[in-house]
Amino acid sequence: MDSFVDIPQPSRFRIGGLFSDNNFVVPVYQQNYAWGQNEVEDFWEDLKDLIDGERSSHFFGQIVTYKNDREEQEIIDGQQRLTTSTIFLAVIRDIAMAMYKEHFRGSVDEVNLDSGDDLRLISRQVDKIIRGEKGAQASLMVQQGEDASLQEYFFSLTHGSVAAREDRVTSDPMKNMQTAYHDMARKIQETLKQETNIGAQIEKLQSIYELFVNNFYLVMISAPSLQDAFTIFETLNSRGKDLKASDIIKNHLMSLMGNDRIHEANELWRNITAKLDTSSKRITRFIRTYWAAQYRIVSEAKLYRAVSDKVKDGNQAQAFLKNLDHSVDLYTVLESPVAPKAHAEFFDNAGITQRLDILSRMNVKLYYPIVMAMNHCDYSEKDILKVVNKIMSVFIRHRTIINDGTNKLETGFSEIAKNIWSLEYAGVDAIIDGMNQRLLKSDEATETAFSVLNKDGGLRGAKKWTLVYLLSELYAVHFDDFVDGMYNKVFDDDNYQLVQISTAEEVGEYQTYIGNWTILEKNLVPSKSADSLQMASQLNKSDLKGNQALAKQLQTEAWTIDAIKQRQNIFVNDVTLIW
Repeated sequence: MDSFVDIPQPSRFRIGGLFSDNNFVVPVYQQNYAWGQNEVEDFWEDLKDLIDGERSSHFFGQIVTYKNDREEQEIIDGQQRLTTSTIFLAVIRDIAMAMYKEHFRGSVDEVNLDSGDDLRLISRQVDKIIRGEKGAQASLMVQQGEDASLQEYFFSLTHGSVAAREDRVTSDPMKNMQTAYHDMARKIQETLKQETNIGAQIEKLQSIYELFVNNFYLVMISAPSLQDAFTIFETLNSRGKDLKASDIIKNHLMSLMGNDRIHEANELWRNITAKLDTSSKRITRFIRTYWAAQYRIVSEAKLYRAVSDKVKDGNQAQAFLKNLDHSVDLYTVLESPVAPKAHAEFFDNAGITQRLDILSRMNVKLYYPIVMAMNHCDYSEKDILKVVNKIMSVFIRHRTIINDGTNKLETGFSEIAKNIWSLEYAGVDAIIDGMNQRLLKSDEATETAFSVLNKDGGLRGAKKWTLVYLLSELYAVHFDDFVDGMYNKVFDDDNYQLVQISTAEEVGEYQTYIGNWTILEKNLVPSKSADSLQMASQLNKSDLKGNQALAKQLQTEAWTIDAIKQRQNIFVNDVTLIW
């Protein structure tokens, strides 16, 4: 932070006392409940240590709050823990009442009536902690405002509704709450079944309840102002050990907006992140890509610091959010260019979509900032296609053929994008010149590396598509194949399969050299045991002129290491022409 943060003296609370002494609300700008199976499992394992006597207490973490004008504690950090705690208490109560109904409403000859009172006492104590009935305010409100459907569901779930537990729910936060409820109920039931009689089971349930409310503790920092609460949150979490950079960045942006603009900003953030499935990982990657497009490439660990150093007031935060909103649709298209259908129709120029799809199949992402910068500056699709073609050339030479590392390429693409964003290039030709000078490997280095290039290939994934792309481009240029459209045949319809011309031991390591690979219509692919003449027969049936020429060669001469080298050297002259 720019200045020293004076953190108020934290207060230590046991779970029971925390809820007894405070009313908590989750502000609209906070994320919804997101704990999954792993987090609930960790929660239970921590409690189980106490149940098994491994430890006497457990520190459940910190919460940061701000007391608003209604004397409610707005949760800035810690709502996942508090929501889980409330659900867990409700599970204990519901199990207690189910046991009471089963064992104390019929015959009581074989049970201790005092045990029934113990179960009812657990239920009353939990209700007192959770509150919310008979006019009392609930101890935790997870949603406010006109659309409070999540709060209604949370209230029902934590106040004994069978429908809330069992009926199908649609929203992710509701699913997470319902799943957490059932996971924790199962954990408790499994623990109770280890006891041989109802009396011991009730004692065990009492123990679970008391250990949780009395031996789980938190520290709460209640800040004097909303701004201070955000600042404390950032200070405590900026190292990002538990949170993704996007979570801390969101907090920073909201802290700058002020009470008058925070709801509008939060709505914009929700619209942006909904397009990324509210995944913290995807949101972080998106912001990092955007940052690389406008400023420079930074690591995920340094992303929050970079943003907070540049975005320092409400106007800058608003502009930042608007830029994210303008870029997010394109980013999702770059991630998945042809699915769903709307992505395939994002660009009017089909050539752009096809090129992006090929890059995506090869798992190439480093170029995203350049396309985002061009989109931001309203370049025409014709210009974007020119630049994407140059990106393809740069990547194929640098990474696929010469096999240099990605750091230089990632940094270089970001620098090009920054220059586009800041209007330092006078048009598309200047962009291409910049990429040629900064990033394009020389013809000599590319040809030398290609002459000994080998690829593993495969039936799926980036390795397959990279080799398929290399061969299809080489066939298109050298043999004039795919004159009616390479993309539709090779990539869209996936009509072809990679085939090694020889897998004989005599060719050894040259089995994976480019000169020993071809692409063949799937219905013509021979068995792995096919000899040269059988291979030649199948290749001769191919519509590709390159395969027909190869068939003639196999019919007249043996396929040797020298033949592989010769074929690969024939392609060398085409490489720098294509890329």
